[in-house]
Amino acid sequence: MREAAFKMIEMAKSRGCQVIMCGADATDHFADYLERGADYCLLGEGEETLIELLNNLSTGRESEEIIGVVSRHSARVTRRPDITNLDAFPFPAWDLVDIDKYRSVWKKRHGYFSMNMVTTPGCPYHCNWCAKPNYGQRYNVRSPENVAQELKWLKANFEPDHIWFADDIFGLTPAWLESFAQEVEARSAAIPFTIQSRVNLMTERSVTALRNAGCEEVRLGVESGSQRVLDAMDKGSRVEQVRTATALLGAAGVRPCWFIQLGYL
Repeated sequence: MREAAFKMIEMAKSRGCQVIMCGADATDHFADYLERGADYCLLGEGEETLIELLNNLSTGRESEEIIGVVSRHSARVTRRPDITNLDAFPFPAWDLVDIDKYRSVWKKRHGYFSMNMVTTPGCPYHCNWCAKPNYGQRYNVRSPENVAQELKWLKANFEPDHIWFADDIFGLTPAWLESFAQEVEARSAAIPFTIQSRVNLMTERSVTALRNAGCEEVRLGVESGSQRVLDAMDKGSRVEQVRTATALLGAAGVRPCWFIQLGYL
């Protein structure tokens, strides 16, 4: 992944572009990106930082001392405070995408049209193979009302057949999921969707709420059938919870899927 990013930097620089990098790897290894030609790296969450940086660049002001920005000329390396009010963000700018072409490619390749949503960054668990430089262990989440409103907006404007929630963990608590299901029903906003979650979070309450909200598939971070390996991963789940979660989802008519890691030391 990093080598591909380096090639993109090289291509952009050959065309006279300034290059801004962000994301988990650029946060963890910003010195490598700067050495390979990037002008700026954004540390951690980049939404507010990027706006401030672009405003400075467009007006010719100095940008090296912006909080959350690092360059080869920076005198300090600091992260911007975490963003907690996620409802303050506008919905994604889907108007910048050629939706007709996007829909056509999806239908040609998969037979249906899917769009993406995100309700939360981060994850409060401690799996020791997971990259966490952007968000650490915290879990801030949009309100159920806000997420249901975006579903309604997508349904009214683009009529997707399916939604992929790209969160590491969708709906950490049964209470959030139940409120979300109620908000979706109140707005007639249901669209079949897929999520990622953990086996220990698939309680009867959570599974019922997911089904009521329109969930058709849950991709579970099972990782291994060996408790010894799960413990070595600091996974925080047990093999018997895999069986329980799979059975609960299947009984509710929600398709359970497993992520499995092979060769973990």
